[in-house]
Amino acid sequence: MYQLLCFLPKQEVFDKVLGLELGADDYMIKPFDSKELVARVKALLRRANQTTSTTTGGAEVVKFPDLTVNLSNYEVVYKGETLEMAPKEIELLYFLASSPNQVFTREQLLDNIWGYEYAGDTRTVDVHIKRIREKIHDSDTWALSTVWGIGYKFEVHSKA
Repeated sequence: MYQLLCFLPKQEVFDKVLGLELGADDYMIKPFDSKELVARVKALLRRANQTTSTTTGGAEVVKFPDLTVNLSNYEVVYKGETLEMAPKEIELLYFLASSPNQVFTREQLLDNIWGYEYAGDTRTVDVHIKRIREKIHDSDTWALSTVWGIGYKFEVHSKA
């Protein structure tokens, strides 16, 4: 279930983080633009209805050129070779690749991969992203991208 937390009168980072930790998927600060609100709601609805991963014989798999992430057997195949990756790295890569071009904050990634009870530092996401990037490199059709000031996304480039 997706929730949109909006109309926050406070602009403090603490208030934003608290809203996200309480279950909101997004936030908006007053004054807000109604067009932005509509665009954010549409994005949440697209994400809720999106099914980019495939289930093949019970396997949860995402495939891109030179990259296959199989969550059911915790296997990542990059350029034809199976990589050694920690379980959280595989889960993080699968989560991002399952929602191409969707930006996720560190808090959203922590909630979805580590769980709501995780009490550690949000920078653990950065460490795991760094380790993933050491093992796989962006291709012409996809990239593991940083969205400065927000978080990360698995960006899929359309062919021209």
